[in-house]
Amino acid sequence: MKKIIFLILIIFYSCSKSNDDSSEVAEPRMGNSALTNIFASGDVSKQSAEQAKKTIFGKWNLGNSNSSNRSYSTRSSECIFNYIEFTDSSYILNLSIGEGGSTPESGNIFGNYELIEDGDLVTEVRLYFSVSGSDIHLATLTNIIVTETESDFNATFDIDFVIDLADIDIICADLGGSYSAEKEDAMEETIGADLDSNHYKLVRNWIMTSYSDSDGMDLSGVLRTFCEDYDYSSETDAESVTVDPDCIIPTSFQVNLSTFGTYVTITSDETGSPLEIDVGTWSWINTEQTQFSVDDEWVGNISSLSETLWEFDREDEGFSESYVFSAIE
Repeated sequence: MKKIIFLILIIFYSCSKSNDDSSEVAEPRMGNSALTNIFASGDVSKQSAEQAKKTIFGKWNLGNSNSSNRSYSTRSSECIFNYIEFTDSSYILNLSIGEGGSTPESGNIFGNYELIEDGDLVTEVRLYFSVSGSDIHLATLTNIIVTETESDFNATFDIDFVIDLADIDIICADLGGSYSAEKEDAMEETIGADLDSNHYKLVRNWIMTSYSDSDGMDLSGVLRTFCEDYDYSSETDAESVTVDPDCIIPTSFQVNLSTFGTYVTITSDETGSPLEIDVGTWSWINTEQTQFSVDDEWVGNISSLSETLWEFDREDEGFSESYVFSAIE
């Protein structure tokens, strides 16, 4: 019944705000936006951490990459490196994973990253993944160069995975090597998203603190459904519910949202380690930024929003739900 929690809770992914020094020259194309500059470029090895964070910021698609590192061993495992997206403090790495002739499944790796400096210049970007409450070093990016050509942004970089992906249940051959990637356009609402805009307030990290619906379900019940199995008997025309004894019942549900229209949901255990990670897309429906669409499947109606609190409702054929989230720093 793991699907149930995501049918109920599917929402979107994060982008933290810029803490940049105001002494840096402002990017005029950002207008009065309070979000991180989406137009930065350059050679990361010649930049400070503050500058490099802007340069790598965004969603980088590798679907059309012609990189020579896509070796036979990678193709034989039928794993495809789809994209990597950076916010100011976290990343999401998306893979398509297939086996034999099967339809590829989505594999997602989410965590924090660190800019390593030598003196005042960045030498590498380290990606981390949480295991049992501790961050482990997953991969390292080097030789990152972002160029702009007629408002299109492209990146080249090398990535070296320092652990076997199988250790985190991603069954792929080594995906390390050299890549090129195209930067996806940010949401239109990014430009001019000042401090008072709902877009600025919503694009951040959230944790669910309350849930209720018209069937009487609460947050603890929703988290428990992650481990519930439903069995229907045709003889009695009844459905029984059992809890999988080998399943870890989650203690938290987080949503990280991005100004590039991506969401990430993280269902975590008591140590903060992810039990399941899901990704999708979101968009605004109205110019007032009070209604949003999730995966083009359902609509949320915001009832209250600030930089610290987010409340919204949704209805579907007489079934109603109410959600409350608190911001995570």
